[in-house]
Amino acid sequence: MIERIIVLGGKGGVGKSSISAATALLLSDLLPEKKILLISFDLAHNLTDMFNLEIGNNLAKITNNFWAIEPDPDVYAERYTGELVDKMKTLMKQMPLIGMIKGIEKSIDETFTVNSIPLALKNAMFFQKILDAEGYDNQEDFDIIIADFPPTGNMIALFEIPEDQAKVALKYSLNFYNSIREAFKNFSKVFRQVLKPFDNSNIEERRELGKEIFNMVVELEKRGERITELIHKVGSLRLVTIAEKPSFQEIKRARDLTQKYIQLDGIHINMLIPKKHAKKCNFCGQVSSIQQNYLSEIKEEFKHLKIWESDKLKEEPIGLDGLRKLAKEVYGESKANDILFPIKT
Repeated sequence: MIERIIVLGGKGGVGKSSISAATALLLSDLLPEKKILLISFDLAHNLTDMFNLEIGNNLAKITNNFWAIEPDPDVYAERYTGELVDKMKTLMKQMPLIGMIKGIEKSIDETFTVNSIPLALKNAMFFQKILDAEGYDNQEDFDIIIADFPPTGNMIALFEIPEDQAKVALKYSLNFYNSIREAFKNFSKVFRQVLKPFDNSNIEERRELGKEIFNMVVELEKRGERITELIHKVGSLRLVTIAEKPSFQEIKRARDLTQKYIQLDGIHINMLIPKKHAKKCNFCGQVSSIQQNYLSEIKEEFKHLKIWESDKLKEEPIGLDGLRKLAKEVYGESKANDILFPIKT
């Protein structure tokens, strides 16, 4: 049973993926009895480079109790929506009006494909399956999941998984069919009489297909309700930023847009100029002065939350040693419980 879902979000280029990886690795070290999963939803997956280990579309084992995955959204979209989409295609092809239009079957086949599904929705399908503990290879029952989310717009789409998967597919199908019906609405009564015999063809088969599609959508909605409840219960959002205006504005926007989906527990302020270097170098000192101003603003804006500060490292946090060094910089000597449940009362 999933005990904690930690989601890291924020603007691109602020070290979100590195902190996600370092957090997952540290928790696996502190909690050897727990199974940890790190998921990257970043468009430019970089876990393979970060861990110096091949990580792809299947679960990759990092340590004895820690796995990572960079899901290919097309693969999972095909797997999780194929049956529903196929049934919708069949039903539409059997509709009397559609069946009489030359070339329409080919158009339907080309319209309803994995490529027609938005990327955020594809990622949502995978996330939905992971959280509902079904449908991924080499299945494990994970205790803690750390998810590296994309910037705010796509992050919101991932949180809307309970309703999007079913509603987008259905709305897309109905709009397609209704647009064709609209083209025929002004046809004469004579033409409608010609079509009338076709209205009863395959009617039982269409009814059965309709029932199957309805049942599949109901199951999707039920699963969505389970996931919504799970995220509200064990989800924890942490926003990663650097001490600059664009990134600061981004996390304020992310806070406002995500509050109905998940609890915001903390802010990571990353890549600060170390104080010892700020004193030795004029340029470093100027940058540090700007950072300190925004640091104060961020702390004031989010004063009710846990705030982690981390200096910019000389070397990239690559490999297990590099990521453990970053984890030490971010969390110091924090215990696992302080990382899992950081919110102040």
